[in-house]
Amino acid sequence: MDKSIGSYSFLRNLIGGILILFSMQTIVHAQQVVPSKVTSIQLLDNYLNNSKGSDQLRLNDLVYEVQSSVYFENNEAKTYGTTPVNLYTDINGFLQLPNANFEKATIELITIRIDNSSQITNTLNLASLSGFPKLKYVYILATFPYTLQQISKVVTSSGSDYIVVFKSDMGS
Repeated sequence: MDKSIGSYSFLRNLIGGILILFSMQTIVHAQQVVPSKVTSIQLLDNYLNNSKGSDQLRLNDLVYEVQSSVYFENNEAKTYGTTPVNLYTDINGFLQLPNANFEKATIELITIRIDNSSQITNTLNLASLSGFPKLKYVYILATFPYTLQQISKVVTSSGSDYIVVFKSDMGS
C-alpha cells in the first residue's frame, strides 16, 4: 500500500511540475509576442518646455528648423538635402517603412501625420522601426481633435527606447 501512495505522490508532483513549467513557458512566450504599450507618450509642447536638456534642444531643432528630409508617401520616397535627418510620412506610409527603399541610416526623427481618426485602423508598432539605427524621436501629429489618452492606446512598442511625442493641431 505504501508503494501505491508513493507512486501517486510522485505522479502528482511530476504532473504539477510539468504544468508549472508549461504555464511559465506560455507566460514568457506571451510577453515576447504581444507588444507592450509605449510607457510614455508626451505632448510635444510639454516635453520641449519642461527642461532644456540636449534631447529637448535636438528635438526642437528637428521639429521647427529646416532640415534635410525624406518624405515617404504612397510607397514613394522623395529626399530633399544631402543627409536627411527627418522622415515625414502618413499612417499608411508608416506601415510600409520596414520595406521602404531609401537611406535610413541618418534619420533621427520620424513624423507620422494622421489626418482623420478613420485612418487609425492598426496599431503603430514602433518595433517595426528597427531599421533606423540613429532614430531617437517619433512625433505623431494628428490634424483633428485627438487626445493623448487616445493615441496612447494605439502606439505599441517592443523594447524600443524612442522619445515619443504627440500633438493634435487642427491647423497643420
